Amino acid sequence: MTQTTTSPVGALGPGAADDANAAILARLDAMSAQMAVMAEQVARADAARAQWAELVETLVPVSRDVMDMTTRELTALESDVTIDDVTRFARTSARSIPQLTALMGQLGSVSELGGELTSISGAGVAKLTEVLQAAEDKGYFMFAREGAAIADRIVTTYSEDDVRALGDNVITIINAVKELTQPEVMALLNRTALTIQEVEETPMEPPSALALLKSMRDPQTRRGLARVLSMLHTVGAESPAVTAR
Repeated sequence: MTQTTTSPVGALGPGAADDANAAILARLDAMSAQMAVMAEQVARADAARAQWAELVETLVPVSRDVMDMTTRELTALESDVTIDDVTRFARTSARSIPQLTALMGQLGSVSELGGELTSISGAGVAKLTEVLQAAEDKGYFMFAREGAAIADRIVTTYSEDDVRALGDNVITIINAVKELTQPEVMALLNRTALTIQEVEETPMEPPSALALLKSMRDPQTRRGLARVLSMLHTVGAESPAVTAR
C-alpha cells in the first residue's frame, strides 16, 4: 500500500502558499540586509585596525627615540637629581596647586590692570604731547634754550670769587631792583626815555645861555634840576664802607 507525502505548503491552498512564500522572501531580504550591515561594520573595524596598526608602526620608533633621549638625560642628571628628589618635587607641586591657582588668578588680574594702565597711559601720553606742542608753539622751549645759553655764558665768564661776591651782595641787588621797579621810578624812567628819543629824532641847535635861563622859569625844569642835583649829591656821598676805613 503506497502512502502519498504532501508538504505543508502543498497542503495549503494557492493563496496561503503565496503568502508563506512572500513571508519567507521577506525574512531572507531582512537577513541579507542585516548581513550587509554586519559586513560593512566588519569592514570599518578592519579599516580602523589597519589605521591603528599604521599609527603604532609610526609612533613606535618615535617613542623609542623619546625613551632613549629621556634615558640619556636622566642618566646625565643622575649625579645631581635622584628619584627621591623627583618624588619630593612632585609632592611639593601637588601641594602647591592651590597656591599656583591663586597665583594664576592674580596674574590674570595684573594683566587686566596692565591693559587698563596701558589705555590710561596712552591717553596721558597724548595729552602730554598736546601740552608740549602748545609749549613749543608759544616759545617756551626756545626761551629755555636761550636761557641755558645765557647761563652757560655767565658760568664761563664769572669766576668763583665773582659768584661769592654776588652771593654776598644779592640782598643789596634785590633791594635796588625793588626800588627801581616802583611805579613812580618806572614812570620817571619811561618819561625820560621818551624825551631822549624825541630829542634824538628831532635834531635841534644847542640852546643859548639866554634860552637856558628862560627855561629855568619853568617849574618842571626847576623840579627836574632839583632831582638831578639831589641824585648827584647821593652819588657823590661816600658809602658806609669807605667811611669805615
